[in-house]
Amino acid sequence: MALGLLTSAVISLSGCQSNPSAPVIQRADSIFETSGIGKTKVQAQQNALASAKKTCGMRQAIIVKDELVYNGIFNEKTGRMIDQTGSIAGAVFGTSKPDLSRDDDYEYNISFRCQ
Repeated sequence: MALGLLTSAVISLSGCQSNPSAPVIQRADSIFETSGIGKTKVQAQQNALASAKKTCGMRQAIIVKDELVYNGIFNEKTGRMIDQTGSIAGAVFGTSKPDLSRDDDYEYNISFRCQ
């Protein structure tokens, strides 16, 4: 019975885990660098900014430089067209759309300082 309770606790807690955060690297002049990955642009940005905020604590993270990189299977426009076509076909035929996106399609790299 104890093993069953332990297994249930592990399964329920695993649902609370978030995307792993990238390491934060400190450079000269108190500049930090990190990146965030995600299935969408917004998700990647949120992950990178969360790492920056965590690093700065009570101070504010000031972005010095940023870069968004798309790492998807297709180019970004083709991926969107396939996704939209799949949604339309799914609505018409009552099937689920194919999910071609991955958790690391977008990468948002930032340099920041704490102020």
